[in-house]
Amino acid sequence: MKGNSPLTLAFILAGRWLRAAGVGRPAVAIRVTLLLLAGVVAGLAVAACAGESTSGNTLSVGGAHSCVVHTDGRAECWGSDKRGQSRAPGGEFRSVGAGAVHTCGIRTDGRVVCWGSNEYGQSRAPGGEFLSVSAGGGHTCGVRTDGRVDCWGYNEYGQSRAPGGEFRSVSAGGIHTCGVRTDGSVDCWGDYEDGQSSVPGGKFRVISAGFLHTCGVRTDDRVACWGYNEFGQTRAPGGEFRTVSAGFSHTCGIRTDGSVDCWGDYEDEQLRAPEGKFWAVSAGRSLTCGFRTDGRGHCW
Repeated sequence: MKGNSPLTLAFILAGRWLRAAGVGRPAVAIRVTLLLLAGVVAGLAVAACAGESTSGNTLSVGGAHSCVVHTDGRAECWGSDKRGQSRAPGGEFRSVGAGAVHTCGIRTDGRVVCWGSNEYGQSRAPGGEFLSVSAGGGHTCGVRTDGRVDCWGYNEYGQSRAPGGEFRSVSAGGIHTCGVRTDGSVDCWGDYEDGQSSVPGGKFRVISAGFLHTCGVRTDDRVACWGYNEFGQTRAPGGEFRTVSAGFSHTCGIRTDGSVDCWGDYEDEQLRAPEGKFWAVSAGRSLTCGFRTDGRGHCW
């Protein structure tokens, strides 16, 4: 099962979509399943990018591609480009978020621009200014300048139906979404079947929605994870962390001393983080990337 982990999870979700679709709606489920498979299976080819170095401001690893915003504001993506998800437009960006088969970024004027698959409207960004944006499986969510969360795209499980109130951050997962409110509490919406939207109590600083699981850093710097745990991706180690990133079937976090620790599926060596001090990390399908404190980028 370890060697087939992407397909295993894909077919779990495929079965769920088929059950939810019911008689008369199988075509919708099949299209979403094929979209998922196009993203996660193609991820097997991304290993060719491992070992490349770059310097930048932000980075994000998606289903089968990775993106970075360089210090000059230029967005660059590499990996799978079957849906145009690696074809970053010109202009200056503040941040970028890579999803399964689409990508979204925030320009310096606060507007969101998306590229790649738009089968469910996940790349059709609304107008207005945003503080942050996160691309998920088939949907996208962002935090506006007034703290409200706005989501668009696939909404079969309510993953694009954001609650009201003010948020500090938001993270779009496979078919669920989570956000940290201004008081530190976490709200999740969308699919609940594997417990990925069943938030534990307490206050959080950071939240990250993965494919079928969620992880967050509490205000005491401890990591808490919940949801699908077939590969140990929610079995967080002890100790203090600065940030955490939930991927497809693994999770990585940066400890307070700057070292990276990863847990979950190890079949493609995505847990073998290099030594050194990091300030950013992002976990994808079977690839993890991070920035060292000296500005160099590493993928494994």
